[in-house]
Amino acid sequence: MKTLVLNLCLVTLLVAGFAAADDDHYHHHHGDVADLELKHDEHGERWPTDDSLRQGMDNILSAFDGAHGGFRADRLDRQGAAALAEEVEDQVRFIFANCALPADADAELHKLLAAILGAAATLREDDDVHAGLHQLHSALKIYGEYFDHPGWSA
Repeated sequence: MKTLVLNLCLVTLLVAGFAAADDDHYHHHHGDVADLELKHDEHGERWPTDDSLRQGMDNILSAFDGAHGGFRADRLDRQGAAALAEEVEDQVRFIFANCALPADADAELHKLLAAILGAAATLREDDDVHAGLHQLHSALKIYGEYFDHPGWSA
């Protein structure tokens, strides 16, 4: 049953991610990425994270960094972009299976993960590899702005 629920959540995020990837204005500024909300308190604190979320996001960032280096050296082809998309999707599945955030933080995380999956879809399907990399980089930067992940730097 847990696997069914996780797969339904992933399908929901994939659909939302595809819709976001199709939005012409998707990667122009922060508000378009996922419409995340800051934690509601007087200190402007970020949403909490747990070990599995931090691990999954660190793995996504590491995969992005490697692919981005390849892109800058003109070595990232369609196959490499598809491999990055696969790694991103694997890490999102890991986060879904293991992350245990409070409900309000989890709701905001789902918005961010939809944007990340949208970037993965763009990497897999778009001839412009840079577009997917840009979308993913934007989502990774926003993650650090909205979620408390010590040492995060995207």
